[in-house]
Amino acid sequence: MDTRHLPNLLGLFRIVATPALYVLIAFGTPTGDLSAVVLLLLMAASDIADGRIARRLKVVSPLGVFLDTISDKIFVAGALLPMVERGLIPGWAALIIIIREFAVSGLRSYAAAEGEVIAARQWGKQKLVFTVAALIWCLVDAAVRASPGAPGALLTLASLWPLVLGIALIWTIGSGVEYFWKAMPLLRR
Repeated sequence: MDTRHLPNLLGLFRIVATPALYVLIAFGTPTGDLSAVVLLLLMAASDIADGRIARRLKVVSPLGVFLDTISDKIFVAGALLPMVERGLIPGWAALIIIIREFAVSGLRSYAAAEGEVIAARQWGKQKLVFTVAALIWCLVDAAVRASPGAPGALLTLASLWPLVLGIALIWTIGSGVEYFWKAMPLLRR
């Protein structure tokens, strides 16, 4: 395999692995939840690695940028939906995350049609980290609660995941506002 294709293959991995992530979470078992945690960690690691590898190998391409952008949204939605179905995460929180993703993607597409590029911003990158951390923490909490004899300290620590989700939602809204604020000159034309 040509290493130049590795960044795009990592993006494809996240897309192709999303149905497995959905199924693992939908099972609603401690084993399924912990397996989903491992898969989410692999997906997040691949997201961090693909851009760095592409820049290091000097193989950044429009296809790679597209795959990186869309695969993030796909795997986050693929985790959120079964978590909402199971009642682990409130539907309104998932809706805020998904709406922001559609809105920013639409804004970036509009900018591209106007010949401008809206690059990923720091808040947006941090938002993904907080979101994935909240999803992982919530799944660990579900697995711990379903396991008999879990230590009280672990139960307490695991139950703090809503704080991380709150931070993720603040970053989700803040990063969305930042994208639109910075794009105001483009939108006013």
